[in-house]
Amino acid sequence: MEEGFDGLPKKENVNLPGKWRSSYHAAALHTLEKITDAAEIQPKKEKLGRYLDAIDTEVTDNFEVFESQKHPGVRFPHTSISISKVAGLAQNHPISPDQEAALGEKLTYVIFTPFSPQPGGGPDDVMNAVYDRVITVLPEIKNHPAKDITVHVLGLPTSKWGSVSQEWVRGLEKDGFSQHGKLYAEFLRTVFPQNQIDLQNMRIRFYGSSMGSILASETAKQFPEIWNKRVLVDVPTGTHKPPFITTKHFPLSPRGIQAATMFWAEARLRMWFDDLVRTAFAGKKKAREELAGVLRERGIIPYESEAENMLKKDAFWQEIKLLIRGTPLDTDDFRSYVVQGILDPATITPKRALSLMIGKKLFKAGNRSFGIGINYSHWMDRGRWVDRWIRVIERYES
Repeated sequence: MEEGFDGLPKKENVNLPGKWRSSYHAAALHTLEKITDAAEIQPKKEKLGRYLDAIDTEVTDNFEVFESQKHPGVRFPHTSISISKVAGLAQNHPISPDQEAALGEKLTYVIFTPFSPQPGGGPDDVMNAVYDRVITVLPEIKNHPAKDITVHVLGLPTSKWGSVSQEWVRGLEKDGFSQHGKLYAEFLRTVFPQNQIDLQNMRIRFYGSSMGSILASETAKQFPEIWNKRVLVDVPTGTHKPPFITTKHFPLSPRGIQAATMFWAEARLRMWFDDLVRTAFAGKKKAREELAGVLRERGIIPYESEAENMLKKDAFWQEIKLLIRGTPLDTDDFRSYVVQGILDPATITPKRALSLMIGKKLFKAGNRSFGIGINYSHWMDRGRWVDRWIRVIERYES
């Protein structure tokens, strides 16, 4: 009999619930079709589909809404994915409670949702990054079966399942993205070990792209006691220094205005001409409503009303102003790894353009930071790398 991920025989006819699939699920399989020979497409689609289904199942099973005690009326959705459970589900060999309890060394990833207009901003909006991270770390549990690897995905308070308060919006205007950092830290302290020694030694990786990079940095600042942490950043946007001159209602930052306008311009072009983006976004609204239906069965209801949506809209515009104003990344107080799209129209500078022309890929990102420039724009999207996902899965299963 064929063995499962932990060396034990697989159980037959263990079916995934299959109640929900993210919009990036279809986009990933569509991308795989375009880059795979016809003779190999079906087995590869089946193989990748099993893992994506397992990840989607974990997302819905563990989806919750956190309600802040420090900021009454403020909530955000979140979920978590166990790498061992994904491997077990994908191989028709679910991990047992005893096996889960026996897992030892912990490694925790926290993925932050990037900028997204309401009602977006939930964990389902960053599934491309979730797929990439979960599949990428699969070999770690093969080499170290007792390792407990968990991915937490944090949504925005402005999302369909989030809520904000008037005080929260005023705090955004006054304190900037540190509001998010403190909110997420409040939640993570309920997840991280309570024992101070275990907390200090905890291995943690914060990941964010675009605006999510600022949220990752601001949250990492709230944990000075955790020395063993890393911040992984893709195409950071809005991370420039604030301008010397500003007004009460609008920050006068050329870099910020470039980021905001060129981000939307590229987004529109991608929707027209980029097959991956078009495929992923085409089914996003439907996938979000299907997720809402699955969650209603568990009693998780969206926070939506006319008054609530107006508050979320106010917070949304404050976030835009903060992105234009700028919030520098903290790349000195903890180790960070920055992937910058040299072709990113939202952040491109003459220096980066020159780096591209002379073939220079590395750039200085901070005293304790490693930066690398790649020939991608702002929409580098880790969901494009499905050929690498297949290679990782095949190496893991071999």
